[in-house]
Amino acid sequence: MSRAELEELTWDLHELARTLANRAGEDSTTSSRPPSSDNPYRRDTKSQQNSDRSDRDDDGGGGGSAPGGNASGGNPGPKPAGKRPGTKGFWRRLPIMVSGEVLHAPKACDTCNAVFGSTVAQSRHVSAHLSFELTRGNMNLHVAATKHSYLAIRCDCGHETIARPASGLCSHVEGRRRDLQMSERCLVGPMLATFIAALSLRFRLSRVKITEFLVDWLGVELGVATIERCIHEFGLASEPVVEQLIEEVRAAEIVHLDETPWYQKATLLWLWVAVTATTIVYRIGSRKHCELAAVVGDAEPEHAN
Repeated sequence: MSRAELEELTWDLHELARTLANRAGEDSTTSSRPPSSDNPYRRDTKSQQNSDRSDRDDDGGGGGSAPGGNASGGNPGPKPAGKRPGTKGFWRRLPIMVSGEVLHAPKACDTCNAVFGSTVAQSRHVSAHLSFELTRGNMNLHVAATKHSYLAIRCDCGHETIARPASGLCSHVEGRRRDLQMSERCLVGPMLATFIAALSLRFRLSRVKITEFLVDWLGVELGVATIERCIHEFGLASEPVVEQLIEEVRAAEIVHLDETPWYQKATLLWLWVAVTATTIVYRIGSRKHCELAAVVGDAEPEHAN
C-alpha cells in the first residue's frame, strides 16, 4: 500500500474507534436508546456518580456541606418509602352509611366445650368493625358497608368466651417494617379486594386512578395505603394458584424463558417469565440455577434472548 493509502486507512480506523468509544458510553439518558437497553450492572455506579456530581454542584466546588445534607456533608442517601413519622394524615371526607349488621357469637365454651344455644340475647358486645363488600347484581355493581359485631357469652361454668376475627396467612418479607397478616378484621371485603386487584393488574390502573374510580363510580372512598394492602392480600391469597401454575409449567414439554432487570430497593434482581402453550408464570429473583429450578424444575428450558 502507498503512503497515502496507509494514512487514509489510519484516519478511517481512528474515526471508527472514536465512534465506537462514544457509542459505548451512551445510555438512555444521553441518546435515543430506550431504558431497557441500559446495562443493569452499571446503574448503581452511574447513580453514585450523579449523586457525587450533584453534591459538588450544590456546594459550589468549595467542599462545604450542601443545603439539606447531613452534618458530615456526605450524601444522605435515598429516602425510605412511605409517609414520614409525624406527618399530618388525611381523614375520611364521606361518612360511612351502614346497611346491615352481622353478629359473630362463639359456638362453644373455650374451657368446658359446652355448646352455646340461642343465648345471643344474653351476650354482650365486645368489639366491632366496618367492612365494604362488593355485590354483583344482574346488571349492576353495588358496594355495601356492613357492621361486624363480636360478642362474648358467659358459660354456666363461669368462663366468658369471646368471639374474635379469624386470621389467615401471614407474609414475611425481609426489610418490611410489618408483616402482612390476613384477617377478617379489615375495611375491605374479599370481593372488593379482588376487584381492586383486577383494576391494578388486569387494567393497569395506578393506585391514585383506582381511588378516583371507586369514588366516582361506586361512591367508596379508600386511601392509597388501603388499596396497596388489598393488592398484596390478593397476591398472598393467590399463592396456592401459583403453585398449581408452576406444576403445569414443569409438566409442559417445551418451556420458554426470558428475563429483564428488576430493581427492588436499589437491589438488582431479575424478573423471569416462563411461558408454555397454556401457562405463564413470573418470578422475581437472581440468575442462580436454584431460581430457575424453582419454576421449571429439572426441565430443559429454551432461553429467549
